[in-house]
Amino acid sequence: MRAAAYVIHTRPFQDSKILLDVLTYEQGLVRGVWRLPKKEARVIPGSFLCYEMDYVGRSDLKTIKSLEAVKSAFSLEGLPLYAAFYAHELLVKLLPLNLPLPDVFTLYRWLIESLHTGAPIAPLLRRFEVGLFSDLGMAIDMSSTGRGEAVEAGQMYQFNYKLGLRPYYGDIPKQTPVLFVEGQVALNYHSGQWTDKQVLSLAKELHRNWLDGLLNGKPITSRRLLPQQPFQGERHLGVPIFRSL
Repeated sequence: MRAAAYVIHTRPFQDSKILLDVLTYEQGLVRGVWRLPKKEARVIPGSFLCYEMDYVGRSDLKTIKSLEAVKSAFSLEGLPLYAAFYAHELLVKLLPLNLPLPDVFTLYRWLIESLHTGAPIAPLLRRFEVGLFSDLGMAIDMSSTGRGEAVEAGQMYQFNYKLGLRPYYGDIPKQTPVLFVEGQVALNYHSGQWTDKQVLSLAKELHRNWLDGLLNGKPITSRRLLPQQPFQGERHLGVPIFRSL
């Protein structure tokens, strides 16, 4: 088969061979064995470079026959590079093998191209996470409650990982929520207002907890490369609370 592909992760396999995790437009995340060229010309396939890949195999582990670059690689350094590493780790940990997800491929390409422009990192990562959740059928609903009621701008809500949004009237919850959020901020998040500081702050806290739930608490090691800024805003019952500014 032939596929457009980005190399997401590499690791040693056997003498003169490596394992590649590649994100393809046609077949989603593919894991394959790549035989390195002769020692005098041995170059490991690079990240952020789109390839035309030929591969064969019926099992989950494919044999990669050829990789041909179709355009020049993006050179990322510093924080944009660490953000790309973070995106790669999410893809490897969340995507099933061999499931066609063309929108994820397009989303990843958008992220890499955007990181190359020097755009602010936080909005790019939050938009990438939202798109990834949606494409995988794991979207966070901030426009309606867990019971399907429309969110009201002036109402305060509590958010739980399994129950979603529920109206909050000032009582002490039986189960500590992930966060409290005013309806207007939740609606701004839903509409993708990534220039709003409250939306970005909400998204960072919300997505971190959402990912922890999806991964059953398994650590995302690349987070340590990104700026660590604990929530400094208002809290209620020790829980972050997000109101319209």
